[in-house]
Amino acid sequence: MRLIRRLLELGLAGVLVVLSPVVSPAQQDFNLTPLTNLDTEEIEQIARQTTVRIFTNNASGSGVIIARRGETYTVLTNWHVVGFNEQPKLMTSDGRRYRIINRLTQLGNVDLAVVQFRSSMHYKVAAISSELPISGEPVYIAGFPMYAENHVSTTFDQGIKVFRFTQGLVSLLAPKPLHQGYRLGYTNYISIGMSGGPILNQKGQLVGINGRVKNRDPDFGVYSFEDGTEPHPLLLEQMMTSSWGIPISTYLKLRS
Repeated sequence: MRLIRRLLELGLAGVLVVLSPVVSPAQQDFNLTPLTNLDTEEIEQIARQTTVRIFTNNASGSGVIIARRGETYTVLTNWHVVGFNEQPKLMTSDGRRYRIINRLTQLGNVDLAVVQFRSSMHYKVAAISSELPISGEPVYIAGFPMYAENHVSTTFDQGIKVFRFTQGLVSLLAPKPLHQGYRLGYTNYISIGMSGGPILNQKGQLVGINGRVKNRDPDFGVYSFEDGTEPHPLLLEQMMTSSWGIPISTYLKLRS
């Protein structure tokens, strides 16, 4: 009433006052979507801030922060990173360790899982793009290799110091999903331990989750399509020389 009386006194009663809607922190992070191409250094900074390292009983993997609600953060990773471990923990970009608070569940039949942690710290949330990358498009992948360069000793005691950021190109988009939802092939060189890490486009947006290294043994069915069919030999050759990830659009469909 005081506000209305004051407006009348000022002769502003006929002015429409529009109040901005209250936007939650989670919405704010999601809406901070870059609209133009970024420098490689800027994309790497986004990757460093949003990528987490996940530790299990005797292994490690990676993940990416995709949402925040209050003090609860949501991380997207591979099911094979966390699915067979009772109490995985994660490490954020500032080196802090957190326990995972939610029950581990697989998203559909694909190699994806969502985990959560609580923190009063402010961590950056990855902006998500629903568009599929196209062949030849630059992509960037981040994560934490589990083994040192000698391929013998592990990097568990080095925490986030072993962060790796790679640049490459989309080599192919499979005509239909492979087993466990993999469909996006790229030239980036990745290592064991980088599974679950983000695939970013030139705008710094999340377009997929990394999960498979190059040159896997085809006899294990990793290059079979989810409908049980096999790729043509020429396509198989190209598939074997690519690293593989799951498009973020797959996660968005499962989430809805």
